Amino acid sequence: MDMTELDELPSAAAPRVRRARPADLPRVVELVAEHAVYEKAPPLAPGLAGRLDGLLFGVSEPRLRCLVAELPGGDIVGYATCAPEVSTWDGAEYLHMDCLFLRDGHRGLGLGPLLTDAVAAEARALGLTEVQWQTPAWNEGAIRFYDRLGADAKEKVRYTWQVPRPPFDAVLCDLDGVIRFYDMSQVEEMERAVGLPQGSTAEVAFAPEADQPLMLGHIGRKEWVETIARGLADRIPWERGHALGTALAGAGFSADAAVVDLLRRARARLHVAIVTNATPWLDDDLERLGIVGLAHDVISSAGVGIVKPDRRIYELAVERAGIPAERCLFVDDRKENVEAAVALGMVGLHYTGPDDLREALAPVLGPS
Repeated sequence: MDMTELDELPSAAAPRVRRARPADLPRVVELVAEHAVYEKAPPLAPGLAGRLDGLLFGVSEPRLRCLVAELPGGDIVGYATCAPEVSTWDGAEYLHMDCLFLRDGHRGLGLGPLLTDAVAAEARALGLTEVQWQTPAWNEGAIRFYDRLGADAKEKVRYTWQVPRPPFDAVLCDLDGVIRFYDMSQVEEMERAVGLPQGSTAEVAFAPEADQPLMLGHIGRKEWVETIARGLADRIPWERGHALGTALAGAGFSADAAVVDLLRRARARLHVAIVTNATPWLDDDLERLGIVGLAHDVISSAGVGIVKPDRRIYELAVERAGIPAERCLFVDDRKENVEAAVALGMVGLHYTGPDDLREALAPVLGPS
């Protein structure tokens, strides 16, 4: 029987089975509660109506389907729910009938076959050729009914397992050294040309006296370059130092695609924030990296006037996330920054490569 035809039968004609409608939801929840009591199951968790509403009516193509058995007067006295599943052994889909229930006093009246016929119609509509279900071994009446259908019984033990909660609900991630990496080849070539050891410019540029005012937002790019030039002035002419500072300030950079992919996937399940000691032009850099929107929030030292590992920047990140510190994973390539996060109660990850982050996120994203 086609389900559309079932839907169109007049309610006064005879008992019928039709698809559940949003207005039926309170009655369906009552039946589900009666079903749980009948099968000696624990009481229903609060909020079931809202969850079922989202599964049955909140999407254009619901995965869960609910059928109701309705008497001529409109009273709903039974229901069945089903959803497509996959059998590994067969390499094929089948329809899983999760529930079939009729109220006491309404069994043996022909409503059970109407419900199973409707479930079969749902299977046909989905192009499926098999329906599977289970029932308690003590439910002799149901077993006799299913035997009369010609269904095959298979003896198995059913288990339920509460999936362990992941160790965190938020990822607070550093930018430089985790997501972003710089191309220093031009700076290194210029250092060789003037006889400076490789890394000399970065050593001056990222010394606290040059780096901190920039990361706090007290100076801009121009002042930082001049600071670098002054720091190199005892070894090379000021003009050469200024050119090196300019090259460093304008060095190219890129995002690690593997890390970006992991964080994008995590963002669908967790709160993700970037917590970074960054320059005042961070917004432009994020746009150039193509990662605007990668995180729910960005906490930049230059924007808030606090530099890691100052405890206050971690407290601010936790406050803005709205998640307790002990439920946050903090990721940074600098050990002292991770230690400060751990001291606040966070789960810390001293980052050395994408595999570190992949392993840390495995409880949330699953194995790679």
